[in-house]
Amino acid sequence: MSRRFKAVFFDLDGTLRINYPSPTEAFILFLRQKGFEIDDKTSQQVKIWAHYYWGNDTLVNRDKERFTPERFWLNYSELLLKQAGILSDNGLAYEVRDWFENFYEPTVKLPENGWEVLQALQADGYHLGLISNRPEPLADVVLELGLDGIFEFTLAAGEIGHWKPDPTIFQVALSRYQDLPPEACVYVGDNLYADGHGAARAGLVPVIFDPDGLFDECPYWCIRHMNELLDFLSQ
Repeated sequence: MSRRFKAVFFDLDGTLRINYPSPTEAFILFLRQKGFEIDDKTSQQVKIWAHYYWGNDTLVNRDKERFTPERFWLNYSELLLKQAGILSDNGLAYEVRDWFENFYEPTVKLPENGWEVLQALQADGYHLGLISNRPEPLADVVLELGLDGIFEFTLAAGEIGHWKPDPTIFQVALSRYQDLPPEACVYVGDNLYADGHGAARAGLVPVIFDPDGLFDECPYWCIRHMNELLDFLSQ
């Protein structure tokens, strides 16, 4: 019996390349160290909003056009503070940026069981690809993660000028194959808005990697651990 899915494509940052702590977790940690009381509900709210912001290419592109790079990140810090319920002058936003630029040094690695899952998928004959909203090609980061030889292709949004959730980036990826319909392809990503909605618009089947349990009402299949992907594919 032929299987339903023939290809599994992955997002990069937050999915296969994990920062410990993540930028939003580090932001919450910074605020708590400054004496602000940030409860778990607010922390989750900040994380969800950050996903929404980065998953909305219209918002991001608007702000990049409005601001210099330095002012863009300052504005983003101000928006994060607002989501955390902290209303103040931009002095605190400057402190946030200074902290990230000078003290934020996350550990970078694959998610737990990530390597084993990728090996299993490759051994099972799935087409594997990497699709990211990064501006630059992905060859170097693939080598840094020890994933050379795993993917049949990598595609960065900056290479083609189309950014998730624009379905064009997925369509460009699919154009590399003959007779591979989008409904036979799974896209695994951590961002409901960019990865989930973007893949769905292109006809792929989204799977949301949600280790923090942010998306309780997710319209797509959600997994908390990467090895749950194998269970989904075997259904």
